[in-house]
Amino acid sequence: MKLIEEHPILKFERKKKVKFYFNGREYYGYEGMSVASALYANGIKIFSESVKYKRPRGMFCAIGKCSSCLMRVDGIPNTRICITPLREGMVIETQHGRPSLPTGNIKYGGIDDVECDLLVIGGGPAGLSAALTAAKYGVNVLLVDENFRLGGQLIKQTHKFFGSREQNAGIRGIRIAEKLVSDVLAHDNIKVMTEAKALGYFDDGVVGIEHNRKLYRIRAKNYVIATGASENFLAFENNDLPGVYGAGAAQTLMNVYGVKPGDEAIMVGAGNVGLIVTYQLLQAGVDV
Repeated sequence: MKLIEEHPILKFERKKKVKFYFNGREYYGYEGMSVASALYANGIKIFSESVKYKRPRGMFCAIGKCSSCLMRVDGIPNTRICITPLREGMVIETQHGRPSLPTGNIKYGGIDDVECDLLVIGGGPAGLSAALTAAKYGVNVLLVDENFRLGGQLIKQTHKFFGSREQNAGIRGIRIAEKLVSDVLAHDNIKVMTEAKALGYFDDGVVGIEHNRKLYRIRAKNYVIATGASENFLAFENNDLPGVYGAGAAQTLMNVYGVKPGDEAIMVGAGNVGLIVTYQLLQAGVDV
């Protein structure tokens, strides 16, 4: 497996080893990994293909915002494997063309109605901070995020932040995330739902949430939408092929899952993000 064994900042403590199947073959990964990172660690870099021209697709954003990693997982088509946690015995298959309907014994959990004072959609730094601020004043908060762990972009930021002391200058992003997440999970006024997809805000004031194959109709007095940003493709020939990443995807592989994205890399851009991610690639043993 293409795992990072030594790192100057991070220590990757692998959890339980789990077995999964990809296109009929047996592979292994670790609990806590995403399906995409487990496939990548096993040398599998082509996740899907374009519907019309059958061009190969690989990891690009790693945060569920693009369509490059849609696969069939345990019979469910169009699963975003970059934000799906790896589990024992998973059956993962490449989709060819337009996917068919789900197969197998798929169970759905019905519909529940939930009320709260504040619904926060997004568990990154903005959503976590909004939830904590509201909860401090006695507000009943429901925080939902489609990822299986909270923290958003902060969980991959190993560099020390700059700015003012009030804005956590001098503290690594991963440590800021740990503090925010810990405070949220410990607060009695905040309920958290991860792996929860916000489906839409409807005319009757209801937000639909899908969580563990169950639908929730959320009625809140107020809403905070903190869904963050997503990376865009640069326009150049073959920008869609596997091996072309957004900077955040490279960070996710290296700094979250401890998977080496490659042996050599070309960084396009020398601004703040370009310099930081270049340094992080070097820390992971990649020639840039």
